Amino acid sequence: MQFKRTTFLTTGFLFLFTACMPSGGFSSPLDSSPFFNNKQLTNQPLSKPAMQHQTKMRNLQNQFPGVVFYKGDSSLKRVALTFDDGPDNYYTPKILEILHQKHVKATFFVVGMTAKRHPSVLKRIVKEGHSLGNHGWGHARIPKLTDDRIVQELTKAEDTIESITGLRPDIYRPPYGDLTAANVGLLHQLGFRVVDWSVDTEDWRGLSDQQILSNVHKQVSPGAIILLHSLSRRGKLDGALKALPQMIDQLQAEGYEFVTVQTLLEKQSLPIPTLPDMP
Repeated sequence: MQFKRTTFLTTGFLFLFTACMPSGGFSSPLDSSPFFNNKQLTNQPLSKPAMQHQTKMRNLQNQFPGVVFYKGDSSLKRVALTFDDGPDNYYTPKILEILHQKHVKATFFVVGMTAKRHPSVLKRIVKEGHSLGNHGWGHARIPKLTDDRIVQELTKAEDTIESITGLRPDIYRPPYGDLTAANVGLLHQLGFRVVDWSVDTEDWRGLSDQQILSNVHKQVSPGAIILLHSLSRRGKLDGALKALPQMIDQLQAEGYEFVTVQTLLEKQSLPIPTLPDMP
């Protein structure tokens, strides 16, 4: 399948971006927080891959404003909780219960394959006022796919989500946060905004609640997009489940408001281009 490139697709899409961590590291407005007080944990640096990824995505957002988002407007003290890889029938219902108890809305980046397996959970996510994003059909790394395969991955996931909920999300998060500048052009043509994250909890590693809270502390700032998961690997996310209500309480005490990604990105997005007819 061939797509006519729009004027948005500049020569900048021909280049990839390398990442390098600033020597001074990242500072956080929570440095003096009475909640995050485990100095042994907070003094430990983020993993090198997490730091490199964060810097790469910051560069992409600066290069393609209004299309790629690693975080939202830093002038407002708002953050967005995001959950990848679900829905499942074990962790996702527990996450939803915590969010309901805390009166917090979040964004779920849905894998089409898992949505098909657990339609009732996906319907509950929408019914309880949370927003959805597309995370592909089978969690494939899109830089390894042809343009046709990328279109198939996203369209199949969109069709599945729409058949269950009636919604077609216009935000997409590439699995593993892996994409090239050239991918951005195709995704924008397909009508998507690309949403990454500025806070990597690394919850998928099976970290404890205190380790996860420490990771949040080291990275959070106004406009942050916080990466969590709702994947179906029992035991892996127990620490994240324990951390979630603490994280909400602590950040709210610091004056943060929790919003969906769509709300966080209001007034920051470029218009979606007119799409070519799909065969």
